[in-house]
Amino acid sequence: MRPPLTFRDVRTYIVTLLHMKRIIISTASALLFIGPAIFPLPAQQITSSSGSSSGPRPLASAVRVSEAPAIDGHLGDGVWGQARPLTGFTQAEPLQGQPASEHTEVRILFDDQAIFIGVTMQDSDPSQIVTTANRRDAGLGDQDSFQVIFDTFNDRQNGFVFGTNAGGVQYDAQIRNQSDSNSNWDGSWEVMTQTQENGWTAEFRIPLRTLRFGTAPQVWGVNFMRNIQRRRERAYWAPLPREFDLGRLSSAGEMRGLDVEPPRNLKVLHFSSYTFSG
Repeated sequence: MRPPLTFRDVRTYIVTLLHMKRIIISTASALLFIGPAIFPLPAQQITSSSGSSSGPRPLASAVRVSEAPAIDGHLGDGVWGQARPLTGFTQAEPLQGQPASEHTEVRILFDDQAIFIGVTMQDSDPSQIVTTANRRDAGLGDQDSFQVIFDTFNDRQNGFVFGTNAGGVQYDAQIRNQSDSNSNWDGSWEVMTQTQENGWTAEFRIPLRTLRFGTAPQVWGVNFMRNIQRRRERAYWAPLPREFDLGRLSSAGEMRGLDVEPPRNLKVLHFSSYTFSG
């Protein structure tokens, strides 16, 4: 049978506990101070409250070609092999920060007349691709779709949007101040799509005269968005938090390699004043 505790035993026990508490508090304080230097967060987790990444902007390269690809939606021309594919799309919804559920590749070419975008969108079940719009400038948010935005002056504020769904419907708009969208602007450009057994593809031809941009060599802001409707999934090449959309040009990537003369005239089919999105 253990002897009963004495007053001295109890006092010693309390003093020991207090000493251990001081050691724990001191150690925790030290870790809070030096911990980030020893165990830094991964770069992709470090973002500012404005939604802009604190790291470098993702880079895209546009490749000059002497022969333009045929715009038929197939991406079968060998010239597409000259462009490095852009991949690694990241979800904004439903699982913000997670890799996109389906693989997407984007290639960029240009010549003296136009810029070309070739997109391969793999899909594990193409029978579930949702296509609802059949008229120009119909909203693409409730169907499988792809959009690109060009910030042609790299001011991180203003840009041109071009998009399509799996049925090849054209959508375009101008963006001001990262949020004011004018979908009544109709530029002159082409897009063709094809649906295959492993997904769908799209080819864009955007004449340079449709855009405004500065003198050569040019660096543009750029981002791409893919929508997979059956999963309510919205994924971007340059990641964005869910509270922002493609117009968030301050978080867009950069496109380099362009070396073209600015157009002398802007070809527009229709123009009206900007409307403000809610």
